[in-house]
Amino acid sequence: MNICIFGAGYVGLSIAAMLSLNYKVLLVDIDENRVKKINNRISPISDSLIESYLKDKCLNLTATTDYKDAVSSADIVFVATPTNYDKNENFFDVSSVDSVIESVLSINKDAEIVVKSTLPVGYIERTSKKFKTSKLHFSPEFLREGSALYDNLHPSRIIIGTENPEFGNEYIEYGQSTT
Repeated sequence: MNICIFGAGYVGLSIAAMLSLNYKVLLVDIDENRVKKINNRISPISDSLIESYLKDKCLNLTATTDYKDAVSSADIVFVATPTNYDKNENFFDVSSVDSVIESVLSINKDAEIVVKSTLPVGYIERTSKKFKTSKLHFSPEFLREGSALYDNLHPSRIIIGTENPEFGNEYIEYGQSTT
């Protein structure tokens, strides 16, 4: 299975480090310096476990700024790009997520797309209709800065939701919050 992840911040890099133990992972980021660091096995973020994984583990992980090649062979694409909240306007800026989804669908219509960014309620349903796709899914993240990989490896809960007709309307939550 080939996995592509957009965004090399706490969410994207922690998912990439975890999944690249068993799968080929291409991590896409717009910051060339961040990409170079990751390819040299240096963490661009402060997370001791990610730093250790990059240095000590045999990861099948490559970072790139070339999203076209990464997406073309992907079976699953994770979107972990910023959705900054504007409290004055009372909305999340989902433009980076929209852009990634549009790019993925234009290159690889068969890839499943899992959004791991903070989103407004109803975003997946509206965006699936907008792009006429059943390949869009949402899995919220519950990560702490500085311990994102640990939180991925030891989740307090896992939530997966989809309205994909192939799977039925599903909402599944495993575990429970410890906070």
